[in-house]
Amino acid sequence: MTGTEQSLVNRLVTTIRQGRDVTLVLGSGLTARVVPGVERMVDLADEFVAQALQNSDLQAALAELRATRRDAALYTAYRRAFTEWLSPVEFDIVVQRATLEAYRPARVAVGWERVGYHRGVQLEEDRDAWSLPPGVVALGELLAGLPDRFQRRVVTTNFDPLIEIAVRRAGGTARSLTLRRDGTFTGPLGPADGIDVLHLHGYWRPTSETDERSLLHDPEPLRADDTALVAALAEALRGDTLCVAGYPPGRNDALTRAVQEQSDVLWARHDEDASPVGAALIYTGVDVDRLFPAVRRGLATLPAPPGPETQAPPRPVEQPVAPAGTALHRVHLPTLEAVLGTRPSAVELLRQLDYEFRWRRVDDTPDTPLDLVFWPVRLRQPTLIYAVQATVAAALSARGVRVVLCFDDLAGDQHTRSWRVRFTDEVERWFALVEGARPPEVDSLMSFCSPGRVAERLQDPELLRRPTHPWAVQLEYYRGDRMILDVARGAKAFPGVGDLDIDDAMVGAQIRTTRAERLMSTPAIWAYLQYLLRDTRPEAVMTLGGEDEAVMWDQWHDTFPDSVGHLFHPVMANVRQDARMLGARSFREVEDHLRKAMRLASWDREDHYLHWIVQHAVVLHRYLRNRPPLSYDGRLLDSWETIRAALLDARLRPGTLRVIAREVAALLMHESV
Repeated sequence: MTGTEQSLVNRLVTTIRQGRDVTLVLGSGLTARVVPGVERMVDLADEFVAQALQNSDLQAALAELRATRRDAALYTAYRRAFTEWLSPVEFDIVVQRATLEAYRPARVAVGWERVGYHRGVQLEEDRDAWSLPPGVVALGELLAGLPDRFQRRVVTTNFDPLIEIAVRRAGGTARSLTLRRDGTFTGPLGPADGIDVLHLHGYWRPTSETDERSLLHDPEPLRADDTALVAALAEALRGDTLCVAGYPPGRNDALTRAVQEQSDVLWARHDEDASPVGAALIYTGVDVDRLFPAVRRGLATLPAPPGPETQAPPRPVEQPVAPAGTALHRVHLPTLEAVLGTRPSAVELLRQLDYEFRWRRVDDTPDTPLDLVFWPVRLRQPTLIYAVQATVAAALSARGVRVVLCFDDLAGDQHTRSWRVRFTDEVERWFALVEGARPPEVDSLMSFCSPGRVAERLQDPELLRRPTHPWAVQLEYYRGDRMILDVARGAKAFPGVGDLDIDDAMVGAQIRTTRAERLMSTPAIWAYLQYLLRDTRPEAVMTLGGEDEAVMWDQWHDTFPDSVGHLFHPVMANVRQDARMLGARSFREVEDHLRKAMRLASWDREDHYLHWIVQHAVVLHRYLRNRPPLSYDGRLLDSWETIRAALLDARLRPGTLRVIAREVAALLMHESV
């Protein structure tokens, strides 16, 4: 059965007048006038990559997608590419920029800025500065005036705050909730003095001070076969009548399945296509900017809701609480083959890493025996880079070197403890791959900076000889000629940017996308190293990390006289630490990433994705484990040159990629195929 826009208006007005509930499910069509759609969104993404990131590999990958995808498929592919090359959260900056196109430019200079919780709330409170389409204005008045008739909730796939702002402009209250991966929401659903806006695809800003998750869900759509998710959504949609508007029908996703489980569904379509959507009544030619104003006019004579004196007190918005107590040299291997089967000293291994694999070693006393490796790691999901670092650390521990792994978890959230456990388990597994390796000592900066441990150090006269409190380090670090730009660079506020590549425009673009808690890390890491130096000679200590940490350790030497050494692995060009390409979840996914990388003109450039993988996760990894080199089709794959030659051969390429992918999967995921 089909109907017109006017018949839908009549149906909604009659339903509400009869005292029955209406649940609204609203899609992008509701705010399409002021919030960019797919075409503008991908344009913004291109601008961000070119202007702020200057990432040539990602630009090439996006250009390929432009040539092969269209519409929603292109948008999804763009989000997936950002996740693969950068991180799950980097596309959020594009989404926030797009959202702010509904914010009057006269009020704020819209740039490439990562909008945090407090800044986002501040912008939303400037209600009159947001452009609201007529349909959103009328919707806000309906929800604020008759909240009970709409079950005090509205479900939307939009990420913008325009529904909430419209409700507040109309004198009501609104709370933003997002859908978790398990099908639950970030707050309890139930009676409240206001409207819950349930954002199924995420929200434009963090919903709390401690929320560090990606604002949007993974690029994959809500899976249609997720029975638990469908059931959770169906429960949230349950009511007398369900009205879907601004959301295209025909999608095989969890939301559509949840809608189809309802008994009385009204589906509004903007076009004239009356193709069926399950048992829903289809209304064609519906414009939401006419629909909701017409419903508002039709309900204008309904009795007003009770006054403030008879209403229940507002329910406070529940926010997550932080955990208690958290305060080329081209590699050819004649030299390595000559020593294969032997175990050189730690000093000799460091020389080989420096000479054969271009791990940069900075050490004033290179012949001094190494006693301690300090490995500070930002707590996050374990990735391939950490697997390679762990294997090197394990090889040094097998040569009698003590390894201390310290998690930088100062920006912890509700997942901090589980992440520490998972990361520690992975590191211990990687260490176990190297014969004779001893597990590392594991600590965390959050624990180290806790009041109890700080008090213990302050009461120990021996520990007072060194600045083991972050505040004492800060006094040394920040005074003198230190500039705020130096501090930001030391905290890696400019990921992927070298010493000579920063200009004023890039500073402005990148510093606005950096979370401020990174500035806490440097003093805490230095304080922990000072703590380790209480009983170890500085010249026998070496830090382990990526080349992007060199600025921080250069600043250490400018601040303190200790001759600590450093070992830096080459940074992978154009790929961020949190990129999905470094944290693939299956052999097939690794193989897919390798194939995509080979389609780029830069596939064989030094320290780009494929070259880095071969050098460090294949050739170096097998050497450190005392394993023979890989081979395929009777050919040794024992160096970058031999592997590159095999990849240039169209007959050998597929099998060679499979061999590399198998090695990486075995290292990263315990998986071999």
